Amino acid sequence: MKPFAIFALIVIVFVSFSNTLEAQVYLGGGRAVSFFTPASLDHQYGYGAIIQRQIYLEESRFSLTPTLQGALLTNRQYFEYLPEYYTTVTLSTHLNYDVLSINKFRITPFAGPSFIWATGLQAGGLVFDALPVNFYRLGLEAGLSATYIYSENFSVKFIPLTYIWGTREYVQGNVLSFLFQIK
Repeated sequence: MKPFAIFALIVIVFVSFSNTLEAQVYLGGGRAVSFFTPASLDHQYGYGAIIQRQIYLEESRFSLTPTLQGALLTNRQYFEYLPEYYTTVTLSTHLNYDVLSINKFRITPFAGPSFIWATGLQAGGLVFDALPVNFYRLGLEAGLSATYIYSENFSVKFIPLTYIWGTREYVQGNVLSFLFQIK
């Protein structure tokens, strides 16, 4: 619970400086791959949606990005006989630094803590098992984004790979995500 309190404190501090901030809200999605355990048979594939609010301090290359991600996953290996369906919800905050910022183009690596909640059902033929899967993990999320800023009100962000290393050997990757500025 202590990491969550630290996470909440960081978000509150950045929001309290809202009069000196520039912020954009992004919405988009991409492909998701999750490994719940290190076993090579326990992998899930699916698609995810991402909502971000990128908060820039004025005249700074640093920014903070609170992020909410949701993914719908299935186990492809046993899809025909024993399908598994999972949903993951990830709440994270990224610390970003614009490594390259030329005119309307930015390349930005990011990293930060994340909280992952996964729930799902394992089916046996037509009847779902009585015990659903339900767990949470803490993790570290990192990645790289490229942003093209068309105007003050519209920009496109491309994230080729986001990787989450979680506790108890949980791993999730988001691949080829496209986000569009909605505010």
